[in-house]
Amino acid sequence: MEYILTTENLTKIYGEKRAADSVSLHIKKGDVYGLIGRNGAGKTTTMNSIMGFIHPKSGEILFEGKNIVGVPTHKIMRGGLTQVPEGRRIFAELNVYENLMMGAYTSKDRSSVKKDLDNIYSLFPRLEERKNQMAGMLSGGEQQMLAMGRAMMSHPKLLM
Repeated sequence: MEYILTTENLTKIYGEKRAADSVSLHIKKGDVYGLIGRNGAGKTTTMNSIMGFIHPKSGEILFEGKNIVGVPTHKIMRGGLTQVPEGRRIFAELNVYENLMMGAYTSKDRSSVKKDLDNIYSLFPRLEERKNQMAGMLSGGEQQMLAMGRAMMSHPKLLM
């Protein structure tokens, strides 16, 4: 079976604390998965390791069969792996439209960006209503919609 994302024995240690301990995942393309656990179980550490924000102590991360451990985050994203960050992390000083356009920065086909934007607005009509509003003034739920829409604008092969 071919997986879009695999981790094998992924381990990250902070000082003497094992934040992620031998995490192995096998994610098939097109499926929906959930990573659950108590606070401090290593969920965020695992996700941040996959995205290249932090480097694991040991283990392997394969995206489409290629090892991405040590690959810079921007290259991982260009390869089609995108994460909606915990805590939304929208650009508060930009408006909704500008935030969505940040998600399309890797797009090579600029003619499709308008179509993508229309698709996001159809999924999240509230964003279209507020497209000229500063993102920092949105409610928490609207900010989460914006973070999701921004990630989707990059046409990810895998959205985490």
